[in-house]
Amino acid sequence: MSNAQEAAALPMAQMMAGMPEVWRRLLAAHVSDRTGRCSACRTANGSGALWPCSLHGIASEARRVYGLRLGQAVGGE
Repeated sequence: MSNAQEAAALPMAQMMAGMPEVWRRLLAAHVSDRTGRCSACRTANGSGALWPCSLHGIASEARRVYGLRLGQAVGGE
C-alpha cells in the first residue's frame, strides 16, 4: 500500500481494531497464492490484486492497533 492509501485506510483500521473477529477473518482469507496475488481478491478472469491487497493491509493495521490498545489496557496507560 502506498503512503496515501495507508493514510486513507487508517480510520477504517482503527474502527476495525475493535472487531477482532472481522480482521482475523480478513487476514485468514486474504493470503498470497502461488503467483503472489491475493487468493480472496479474484476477478471474473481469475486474476487478483497483488498481495498484500488493501484489505490485508487494513486488517494488519487493525491487528496492530488492537495490540497497542490491549497493551495500554494491561499496562494501565
